[in-house]
Amino acid sequence: MHKHLYSSVAALAMASALTLPSAAQSAQTDENAGPKRLQSVTVTARKTSEDIQDVPLSVSAFDAQALADYGFTDSLALDDQVPNLEIKTFGGNPNLFIRGVGNNDFNGTTVSPVSIYSDDVLQGMTGGQLMQMFDLERVEVLRGPQGTLFGRNTTGGAINFYSRKPGNTQEGYLRVGIGSYNAREVEAAGTIVAIEDKLATRIAGKMQANDGDRRNLFDGSRANAADLAAVRAITRYTPNDDVEVLWNLHFGRDRSDYHQGKSVGVINGGNVLGYVDPVPGDAKYINVNRTDNRHHADTWGTNVAVTWDIGDYTLKSVTAYEDVETDYLGDIDQSPQSLDELRFQQDGEQISQEFNLSYDGGGDLTWISGLFALKEDFGYRTSGPLFGDVPGAALPLDAHSQRDTKTYAVFGEATYQLTDAFSLTGGLRYTYEEKDATLDSLLTYGAFGTQPAGLTIPIIPETSRSESWDAWSGRILAKYEFGADSMVYGSVSRGFRSGGYNLGAFFDPNEFTTVDPEFLTSYEIGLKTTLLDDRFRANMAVFMYDYTDLQVFTFTQGSSTANPIVIALENAADAEVSGFEGEFTAIPVDGMHLSLGIGYLDASYENYISPIAGDLSGNRLPGAPEWNINASAQQEFALPNGWVLTPRVEYVFVDQRYFDSNQLEAISSRGSHELVNARLSLSPETSDWEIALWAKNIGDEQYIVDAADLTATIGFIPTYYGPRESWGLEARIEF
Repeated sequence: MHKHLYSSVAALAMASALTLPSAAQSAQTDENAGPKRLQSVTVTARKTSEDIQDVPLSVSAFDAQALADYGFTDSLALDDQVPNLEIKTFGGNPNLFIRGVGNNDFNGTTVSPVSIYSDDVLQGMTGGQLMQMFDLERVEVLRGPQGTLFGRNTTGGAINFYSRKPGNTQEGYLRVGIGSYNAREVEAAGTIVAIEDKLATRIAGKMQANDGDRRNLFDGSRANAADLAAVRAITRYTPNDDVEVLWNLHFGRDRSDYHQGKSVGVINGGNVLGYVDPVPGDAKYINVNRTDNRHHADTWGTNVAVTWDIGDYTLKSVTAYEDVETDYLGDIDQSPQSLDELRFQQDGEQISQEFNLSYDGGGDLTWISGLFALKEDFGYRTSGPLFGDVPGAALPLDAHSQRDTKTYAVFGEATYQLTDAFSLTGGLRYTYEEKDATLDSLLTYGAFGTQPAGLTIPIIPETSRSESWDAWSGRILAKYEFGADSMVYGSVSRGFRSGGYNLGAFFDPNEFTTVDPEFLTSYEIGLKTTLLDDRFRANMAVFMYDYTDLQVFTFTQGSSTANPIVIALENAADAEVSGFEGEFTAIPVDGMHLSLGIGYLDASYENYISPIAGDLSGNRLPGAPEWNINASAQQEFALPNGWVLTPRVEYVFVDQRYFDSNQLEAISSRGSHELVNARLSLSPETSDWEIALWAKNIGDEQYIVDAADLTATIGFIPTYYGPRESWGLEARIEF
């Protein structure tokens, strides 16, 4: 790593202790005295409410105050502030990695080994995973296989978003903001009490837009613009002290630009037609002829959660429906030419049901058990003119796929307190999943202006597959508490990712493969401690994964323009993953809050001979930087006349990442990157309003977030960059 990275971290560490606000670490004044103490947060990482410091798992969480301090805007913004979490997008679909375990497929048809949940509802379709963040109670990031309690079984982990629920008082807030690139943002929420202590509704919404942080040299317009809106209404009905009913109705709308990047030519600096990027060293400029590119999505859903306390038992039911439609159009060749301009469309719906019954009689034994079912119908289409400007070589691609999934599971977990300090937890889950899939790929001449018009050639004739898989998974946890606020834990957990199909195949019927389930067994040891009268907190974990039959997406070059790319989904032999996370927080003096988060990964393939890509043994897994570090420092200053000024500075370091399994330097981030963010807020000490000035990526670091290998066929590497330097001014008032 860079020398100045060490010096930056050392300087912060000498100030005291640092960490990511892993448990919504915001300062809180004690009721009886003045000293500020670290505040923890209640999480439901084990489907029951627990203080995060009591949970024997590696969990990062943010409460509402921490979310506001970081200025998170959407579900992709978390990765800079969570150790060993990486999120990227290509083709508009999110690729999530936790501890190096993730999905590298740019097609929306492959199910991720990292699941996203919103208010206990699985967001299984990729188009529904890009969510705006507003009026949230907390966000939880669970690392490692979730093979016992959570919806769709996953090997990598889960990210849970929890909305703020209506209370028993009428209140709300309004936040408005402006910023660079003509950014504008409005967020508001309010609770309406219809019947005191019985019926209330909370309505929240957010709109944000900007003109884009790039300039398109093709026509001089701004590019990569954002235009999003979302609204959510949650109604809470409590007919008595034992029953709570929550009805959630939500809508989302995205009319943003497709995120465009730059063309890195490999044939004398250009692509196969000789195009050379006019400003190759400046990511502020792109040069694409598809000015109608788009990242459009319409999502909506509804769910009803019923909780019924029956003495020592609690019965909960969550019934949900989600609907997703997306329309992405991108100029993949990143040039004024027509070489690779593709449209990606999704249309899917999902119905899920979960019942769980928990028991807590105040004794040594607690347990939870449940049933889960999901039905998903998901369609995906990829179309566009490949090689449109290559004489006689245009391929008017039109590929369709359909995936219908049914999942059923039964699960249970019990904890027994053997002594006042020592407890054991055991959990088990049985999952059955069946998938039906259909794929066809055509060349439809006449579409996109290609010749000869009216000719249709089936490349992959309509083909159907049907398969089912089942597996047992679970975990064993041991927890030992010592002192008043410290504990160590050890766990062995096993998760699986069900089998599937390569529905991204375009040109070769043999690529429409079926992959077997992948399995991951995790061994983890952790320490959680709070010291110095709740002014210092340290959470640490080391882990080792036994990862077998992992499903690997491979994107390589074909041998001719008739077969230009090879898209493969296959089971690798196995992989070795081990690493460390450390999260430290301190309040060395009243008003000061310091934090540090560190993640380390050693993640590589073992004995992996790919029939498509060759020998990949020893290569580093995609989405697995060796080091990732984040730090923050915040200080409250009391000003005359009862004003409070709070400056905040954040630092992020992410090591080099590879974007495919071949471990090619050209298809990587080509080095590490560092970011510095800052925020300065001013508010009256006794008032409910605040005004703040913020800046992100100070210094305008140009860093690569994704790239793909199109060198052999088209002669270039499409390269995508992270957000540029930005600033903004916002005001918030509570009422």
